[in-house]
Amino acid sequence: MAKRGIWDSQWLLLVVGGLLIMGLAVVDSLECYACDSAEDAECATRPGQQLEVEECSLAGDECVTSISAGLTRRGCLARLYPNGYCAAPCDRCNTSLCNRHVYPTDRLRCYQCSGSECIDVTSRPQYLLPCPVYREDDRCYTNVVHLSNTQRGCEYTNLPTTCPHVCLKCNYNGCNAEKTVTETRCLQCVHNRLAPNPDCLRDQEPEDRVPEDQPKCSLSNTTVSHCANKVMYGHRENCYSYRNTQTEVFQRGCSTTMGFFPTGELSECHGEFCNANCQDIACAVCNSTANPGCRAGRNLPTEKCAAGTTACYSCEQG
Repeated sequence: MAKRGIWDSQWLLLVVGGLLIMGLAVVDSLECYACDSAEDAECATRPGQQLEVEECSLAGDECVTSISAGLTRRGCLARLYPNGYCAAPCDRCNTSLCNRHVYPTDRLRCYQCSGSECIDVTSRPQYLLPCPVYREDDRCYTNVVHLSNTQRGCEYTNLPTTCPHVCLKCNYNGCNAEKTVTETRCLQCVHNRLAPNPDCLRDQEPEDRVPEDQPKCSLSNTTVSHCANKVMYGHRENCYSYRNTQTEVFQRGCSTTMGFFPTGELSECHGEFCNANCQDIACAVCNSTANPGCRAGRNLPTEKCAAGTTACYSCEQG
């Protein structure tokens, strides 16, 4: 019975020892992220987020992140490179899930998006990502398609065929962040014989109430309405003033909505509310004693007023 107890004890020690060895083997087994950016771009741009994990089968194996022809691969060394040789650029490490980082660390980061949300990316950091295809000489680009569509990305990943002619390129992280559609405002109003609008011609505010940084006679959007030019990056839109002395029409507005003026004087300028200069006015000049039609107000002679005149007048005596 004593001999049988000794054998039982030895058997129990062997079983426990085997379990401990198996437990250590399970604990020490190496796990690596496994992916290929040819199939999933996040293998290069967002490693360690939703990538698959593989368990390396060989003892002493390593996790690797390698780049070939611009594409990124991650996994166990023995599976990806059975001969144990991983050509540069290649990063090797020997702790579980250690191949989770963006590689190389200097991989260019660009804003990558398209559509209307891509016009202004100053408050959209989620669009700033590493370039999926790795090239040391890569560049970021911005392609302004039209007023409601902008494309941004990495040159060697998805450069549009039209981009070399109309787009902007730069070579440092986040450099393609310029706002591609902006607005410039202009004064907008119309004055004509049938619908007089003195405020469209000259500011009716007393000179002592005009801000010091403005000319003594200039309009503002407090006295007349305004419009807005939507301007694509690399383009320029203007404010305009149009005057036709024969038809007594004066008009201000934005060049993006400007009509065709075959006659008259058209002037354009660039800048916020730049079309605010006052216009000299002309008034009917007559006296009913000499001109009976003066009272009726028809077919009256006009005269250009002196600079600074703000309005015409009429009065009756007797």
